[in-house]
Amino acid sequence: MRSYVLRRLKPCEPPYRVADRLVHRVAPPDNQLVLDLPLFGEEIVVEPRPRPDTPDRRQVGRLLTTILEACDGRRPASQVRPILDPALHSALLDSGRRRPPGGYRPRSVHLSHPADGVVEACATVEQNDRCLALAARFERTPSGWVCTRFNLLKPPRRVSSLRVAA
Repeated sequence: MRSYVLRRLKPCEPPYRVADRLVHRVAPPDNQLVLDLPLFGEEIVVEPRPRPDTPDRRQVGRLLTTILEACDGRRPASQVRPILDPALHSALLDSGRRRPPGGYRPRSVHLSHPADGVVEACATVEQNDRCLALAARFERTPSGWVCTRFNLLKPPRRVSSLRVAA
């Protein structure tokens, strides 16, 4: 027959309050967890959560990749018509699309949700050994998510000092 012995655990309770919140005047009782409930007079801050049909970072990254492929000529502009605002699509058609060596590849994508039905994205885009910035805005429409703003920010071209002097 086995005998079992109960041993008392070392105290391992986490701090019961964080520094930016009000602190209880009474210390927490021994051997009891303290719930992190709002104290009297504290405001409860609820962060808005995006709706379930809001695209996540991976889906927005795929949309940005598709638009970048149309910008550098690897994809026909007609394929991105459903996900682009008509004004943005006509601007894409008007711009002289030439394929840069290596093409554009988005690296890190960050999202924000400024309003319901709006997703704003910023990303770093790699082109060979250059790093570019990308800003985009997607809005929910009855037909789905549409890109209404798209800006690929390139660094200014370097001007040779010989050409400036001439």
